[in-house]
Amino acid sequence: MKQTPPLRAIERPKQALARHPRGRGFTLVELAMVLVILAVLGAGLLVPLGSRMEARDRQASLERLGDIQHALIGFALIHGRLPCPSTTTDPASPLYGIEDPAPCSFASEGRLPWRSLAVPATDAWGSPRTAVGDDWGGHWHYRVDPRFAEAPITAATLPSANLQIRGHDGSRITTSDSQAVAIVYSTGPNRHADGLNASYTVTAPLYQAGPPTPDYDDLLAWLGRPLLIARLAQGGRL
Repeated sequence: MKQTPPLRAIERPKQALARHPRGRGFTLVELAMVLVILAVLGAGLLVPLGSRMEARDRQASLERLGDIQHALIGFALIHGRLPCPSTTTDPASPLYGIEDPAPCSFASEGRLPWRSLAVPATDAWGSPRTAVGDDWGGHWHYRVDPRFAEAPITAATLPSANLQIRGHDGSRITTSDSQAVAIVYSTGPNRHADGLNASYTVTAPLYQAGPPTPDYDDLLAWLGRPLLIARLAQGGRL
């Protein structure tokens, strides 16, 4: 006859299991520490990622600016002049993105006539407008000297608008011999004009260019008179 083991022999393993549990969940303190570590690691990864994305968008916008400069020169080679700005605000208008008819109006700062030039309407941070009330964030700002928006441009054509470009410290970038005849700029990732670019005046057309700073992230390019004259001469326009 099979004997039943003593009761004390059966209870002993259970007592040992109670003293030494095989599995135990995380405590609230341990979970909190894990979450803190993950948050720190995540923040460390997000900062470099954001910087890389901004650098990528900035480079893309600079490349678009280069294409715009080439397009302006190409337009001048075809038409013997630079295009007027575009001031049509209604995206549904057939004139939207098309240069205004000459003579150019300078009552307000215009936009780059991207459709006339066949270039992108915005920088890397912009988005298309669909209604009159939409903001212009990311769309290229454009200004041209009136004399160079009239055909034909010749070697004797001189600027009349006195477009000036300054550095962050106020120093002159353009001079009387290298005056800008067209200016295009992006408002950068903050989507609004900074520094001297934030104000528009017909009588004192001052603009600002330079590397990004905590207070300035615009990207500005200009077409100087000597370069434009040289390109027109090379293209047989002069």
